[in-house]
Amino acid sequence: MSSSRSTVVDTSAQPLKTYPQAWLALFLLVVLRTAISVFQFTYSVVPSVTSEFFHISLTAVNWLANVQSLMYVLMSFFTGWLFQRLGVKRSLILAGSLNLLGSGIRSIASQINPPSYILTMIGQVIGSSAAPLALNIMTAFAATWFTEDMRATAGVFVASNYGGILGMFMVPNIVTSVATLPKVIHIVSGIAGVAFIPLIFMPSKPPTPPSLVQANSENTPSFFMGIRMLTKNYNFWILFLVHGFNVGLSIAFGSIFTQVISPYGYTDAQAGQMNAVAFFAGTLGCSVAGPVLDATKQHKLFLRLIAPMVFITDIAFIFMVQKDSYAAILFVLSMNQFFLSFLVPVVIELGSETSYPVADATTSSIMWQGCQVFGFLIILVMDLLRDPNGVPANNMYRALILQAGLGGLMMLLSFTFRGRMLRSEAILKLKVLNEEEKPPAISTETDLEDITSIHNYHL
Repeated sequence: MSSSRSTVVDTSAQPLKTYPQAWLALFLLVVLRTAISVFQFTYSVVPSVTSEFFHISLTAVNWLANVQSLMYVLMSFFTGWLFQRLGVKRSLILAGSLNLLGSGIRSIASQINPPSYILTMIGQVIGSSAAPLALNIMTAFAATWFTEDMRATAGVFVASNYGGILGMFMVPNIVTSVATLPKVIHIVSGIAGVAFIPLIFMPSKPPTPPSLVQANSENTPSFFMGIRMLTKNYNFWILFLVHGFNVGLSIAFGSIFTQVISPYGYTDAQAGQMNAVAFFAGTLGCSVAGPVLDATKQHKLFLRLIAPMVFITDIAFIFMVQKDSYAAILFVLSMNQFFLSFLVPVVIELGSETSYPVADATTSSIMWQGCQVFGFLIILVMDLLRDPNGVPANNMYRALILQAGLGGLMMLLSFTFRGRMLRSEAILKLKVLNEEEKPPAISTETDLEDITSIHNYHL
């Protein structure tokens, strides 16, 4: 769409509803997300067996996971554009095919004698490209299929890491020796196939748009025009930093958690148990957030309520990570994961609101890309803060202080957010225009300043 032209929004009445097909589409996306997450956890949860199977170092095993973060960042540069060009269905088919291809290559690599690490890495690169396609589409998918009062609820199902829970329990229980690792690799390939095939038959979109904004989606700015609009929206970048620190700290702390508690005498098995419980707590937090946000629409309130709770739990880690404190560490870790996961849909939805009319896919892609970069950098810094000469040796006490400091910065940023709910204001304006006999034209270039006056008038 040319930036120099204005188009008239068709405000004719539409049957705004969530169709049953929407829940089928959501189920298929959740299955795809689960398959991709299991793919990502295949090797990282059994590093010693993977090292022995491929005859490589643990550092080389870690790079099977590191390449996933790098591919996420790289692919996220293109996901917003891809979503606008391909649409939801074809984007998900692309994600499913990449995941299936990467899984298949890894299966072939495991059957070669000796098993090929290089071919496995190629499979990792290809399969990892699917992750941002399936996660960054979260808000665009919800906007395409669900009404405004169900957007956040639909989004939390996409954001929840069911595959992480499945991988955490399935992989270690099956891979009891080097001989059983190929078995789980083939199972993961089978899961990828099961997730991919139904996507071909998934509907492209509902019979009618689920919201007035979606009904007028032809007026959404182009990808590059949307990027230009975001560069001037400082409230969006505040949310970008909040999301980056929140999820980035989760990624980093989850990666080094075993190293944080092991100097105090905790075993890998105990660390795994804590992580498994934390996954459930995070999924619960995300699941609670969706219906609460849809029912109250108090995104700004929850941003200011939940961010301090994340900060408090980050501080608690400094004092609770001690010897013989299993229950205390488990409690703080569970609370931390609950609150930071609750905050995810709050920030993502606020990002969509304050950046309207920029496409949901663009804002979501940028925010998820940012948290991956933050997580990668925080891991590097935390590793440098290890104290090999401390008491106990190799403790990560200084890394916990860094985590609390960044958590405090995230909390302060959340209080500086002053963005408007432009998407909700636009819906209100469209409803007003629908009640008029001859609704006026709406320019896609308008900054929507007059929406506030209409909103206040009808209060």
